[in-house]
Amino acid sequence: NTPSITMDSEGYLHVLVGTHGRPFQYVRSLVANEAGGGWTDPVLAGEGLGQTYIGFVCDGGGTLHTVFRLWRSGEPYPNSSHATLAYQRKRPGQPWEEPRILIVAPFSEYSVFYHRLTIDRRGRLFLSYDYWSTHWFYRNDHYGSRRTLMMSPDGGESWKPARTDEL
Repeated sequence: NTPSITMDSEGYLHVLVGTHGRPFQYVRSLVANEAGGGWTDPVLAGEGLGQTYIGFVCDGGGTLHTVFRLWRSGEPYPNSSHATLAYQRKRPGQPWEEPRILIVAPFSEYSVFYHRLTIDRRGRLFLSYDYWSTHWFYRNDHYGSRRTLMMSPDGGESWKPARTDEL
């Protein structure tokens, strides 16, 4: 898993790092516009989370937004584990909020979303993803592009499919 770095409007660097399927660790630079000025002690983004594949941005108000694959057990696959695409944020001066599930994989076992998170000049979040399952019949039945674009016009409060007139 590769680390991810972003900068807030005051110049502080924010970093999320993690190992495959473990909770992300978060650190912030102690000095604005300076990576060599020291870092905060690492803080987990959540206890016991199976987080992988970081998408990470900071909005104009300093809120951190991340989207990632989150492994879960239980419903809707009570006898197996399954992947979800989850969203989490950290408002300035606050701890990380609990993850919110955006997408549940249509099959249990291994899958990946090949996702990317970005933010536009108006502060709207855009999430692009393409679901891939280890089940061959799903890949064969859905040949070609399956890329989907979702957006949040309100800082992660709500998510919906993006429309052409909103781009």
